[in-house]
Amino acid sequence: MTRQARAVVIGGGIMGVSVAYHLAAEGWTDVILCEKGELTSGSTWHAAGQIAHAVGSRTLGWVNNYSMELYRRLERETGQSVAWHGCGGLRVGYDEDEVDWLKSIMNVGRLLDFPMELVGPDGVRKANPHYNVEGIRAAVRTFADGHVDPSGATQAMAAAARALGATIERHNRVTGVECRAGGEWSVRTEKADITAEHVVIAAGSFASQVGAWFGLRVPSVAMLHHYFVTDTVAEFAAAAEEMPVMRDNSYGGYIRQEQKSGLIGVYENTGARAVWLDGVPWESENELFEADYDGVAHFLDRAVDRMPVLADLGIRRVVRGAIPYTPDGPPLVGLAPGHRNVWMACGSSIGIAWAGGTGRLLADTMVHGEAEYAFRSMDPRRFGAYATDDYIVERAREDFEVRHYTPVPGYQRPAGRPWIRTPMHDRLAARGAVFGEVHGYERPRWFARDGAVAVDCNGWRRQSWHDAVAAECAAVRDAAGLLDLTAFSKFEVRGSDAAGFLDRISANPPPARIGRVKLAHLLTPAGNFETELTVTRLAEDRFYLGSAIAGERRDLDWLRAHVEAGEDVSVTNLTHDWGFLALSGPSSRDILARVTDCDLSNEAFPWLAAREARVAGQPCLLMRVSFTGELGWELHMPRTGMAAIFDALHEAGARFGLLDIGSHALNALRMEKAHPGGNELTPEVGLVEAGMLRFFKPDNRRFTGREATLARIAAGPSTRLVCLAVDAADADCHGGECVLFDGRPVGMVSSGGYGHRTSRSYALAFVEPHLARPRTALEVVILEQARAATVLNGPAYDPTNRRLRS
Repeated sequence: MTRQARAVVIGGGIMGVSVAYHLAAEGWTDVILCEKGELTSGSTWHAAGQIAHAVGSRTLGWVNNYSMELYRRLERETGQSVAWHGCGGLRVGYDEDEVDWLKSIMNVGRLLDFPMELVGPDGVRKANPHYNVEGIRAAVRTFADGHVDPSGATQAMAAAARALGATIERHNRVTGVECRAGGEWSVRTEKADITAEHVVIAAGSFASQVGAWFGLRVPSVAMLHHYFVTDTVAEFAAAAEEMPVMRDNSYGGYIRQEQKSGLIGVYENTGARAVWLDGVPWESENELFEADYDGVAHFLDRAVDRMPVLADLGIRRVVRGAIPYTPDGPPLVGLAPGHRNVWMACGSSIGIAWAGGTGRLLADTMVHGEAEYAFRSMDPRRFGAYATDDYIVERAREDFEVRHYTPVPGYQRPAGRPWIRTPMHDRLAARGAVFGEVHGYERPRWFARDGAVAVDCNGWRRQSWHDAVAAECAAVRDAAGLLDLTAFSKFEVRGSDAAGFLDRISANPPPARIGRVKLAHLLTPAGNFETELTVTRLAEDRFYLGSAIAGERRDLDWLRAHVEAGEDVSVTNLTHDWGFLALSGPSSRDILARVTDCDLSNEAFPWLAAREARVAGQPCLLMRVSFTGELGWELHMPRTGMAAIFDALHEAGARFGLLDIGSHALNALRMEKAHPGGNELTPEVGLVEAGMLRFFKPDNRRFTGREATLARIAAGPSTRLVCLAVDAADADCHGGECVLFDGRPVGMVSSGGYGHRTSRSYALAFVEPHLARPRTALEVVILEQARAATVLNGPAYDPTNRRLRS
């Protein structure tokens, strides 16, 4: 017998049950969840269950808060106990970077109205008199978060899902899938086949095996994590209140109260162990592993040094269980790569805290096409083909080991690098390049010159590379700069219906003339940003598209998914076959003219024009586009010709002062021009909120997001993007800072940086619309200091674009 369902959820841990519940709550009651054993019998049952308010981003703060509110609400509605302990927490810091991190976390509390405060050692001692505060400089104290019973929370969601009409089947293992002719999936189970429109992979540590049925390599590995429960603590038994959950990088973990005992969790910073690399036995259920006391002994020593009341107690229980980890930390939540109706809710190393919120976000996306909050950092398509099995294991192990490192802005994890080198890598390294990794690629961040050491450093305050970046920006302003941007998505769209296809999906129609370039935005049905593209028309039936490298898989899927049956349209991914150099500055025309016979004059090659030419004898696509605010060209070429073009440009540019530049300089130049980037063009906002209606061309056209955008124009925006000049002292904005007006939170910074050409600090921020007027005085909270900020009337540098079009 074959059954029918709108969606099948594979896996009965807290992530899968949350998805089933939220789908049912959104009206998809014909949902079937299949669990091979008992609910929570994978990683959920042995989790410690903490949920924190002291986190580093607004989205993650919302996710965690939604989860804890959901669990408490469902306890009231279902009668199923979740054993919520709202004891609050303390996250402590010892050095300057840790303290700055804690200060940055306070912005999340302001933005989401969480009860939090920044305290010193006395505040830590007051909240937890048992804690050794020696060396502690500051801590974030939270009051409304805590911990929950993982099994109870899962069972409460399961009861609520059943009450809404969802079906939850235990002891019914899924054994395989088959794609049907109509695009539906036949899901084979031990009891009966199920035909489903959608399938959700929520299989925890089994996700890689389940993903293989769909042709997927799931970037997730099971890592072993310890926690220890002590004998009864007399001081806890005598206390009137439960102590807060303690989080402390000095021993790489957490300590909390478990009834009247202590609970110590440890994340080893060396020697972390991955398991089941060849697959999890299907019969595995409620499995624990033997404790590695030798590997964690010194972490335990440090922990009990911080909590001396635990020092002389015995260990009553040891839990060492497998937890799914991804290579970069966030879970895998969203559409699976290359599929339209296969979804993922797995790879969740902090599943109890994340499950409620991510289940809501995924269900909203499946049912309505998008969610209230952008969760691109969790998108399963954020990894490219570079994410091999070796990459996944090595990076997941590293993520476990740095779980309790201080996440300073710009920190680049070293494991396994470099994964992808561009053809310019060795040349740039010889010139002093300090690289950062983006989507697997090594991209220069800045260049160490004049005897400087080519070692990166990062933090909330201005770093030692500040002056080096200033020199790069000066070169772009006065002469020319050259940047390797090969780490950029590149697609070719061709066919007799290519122009009509692009017209149908973009708010800005494609260029009507061959040899012209346009900036275009693909919108969601609700009128929010899906992606931003540069679109170049190379022929009547051929277009070259570029977008940010982080969206390579996502953008490719979006383009291919919107090709309609019968259309003569092909979409080819050129990302890893083509190179990309950006040449900018007032001398860029003179330099480029020496290596090409293409006419570069303003009359022959105006702004937003493109020509297929030869540069240094190599085929090259030249585009008169520059995001630096200076005269410039983009050079796109097959990777085989990239080195010859690079060398020729440097030879020709030596007399003009050509300098290699990195991504730090590009960001500084971008901020002075107030160019929105990926942190601004998110699925939470659209063209109206971003102030980019000049790219919205609705007349006599039908395209995705058109009607929603028109409705927003009529209603007016709920928030507006502004550029702020900020009195930033020694620390610039990085994104996530709270914007204040008259002491009240009115918005959030999306990105920021120092502008070296104008010697000012800038931020792009979304604020309440009535505050978007030029010269409005606001404040931005940077490291717990309210800094004066002023709304600008357009770009700070060359607002008329005279230099750009010269």
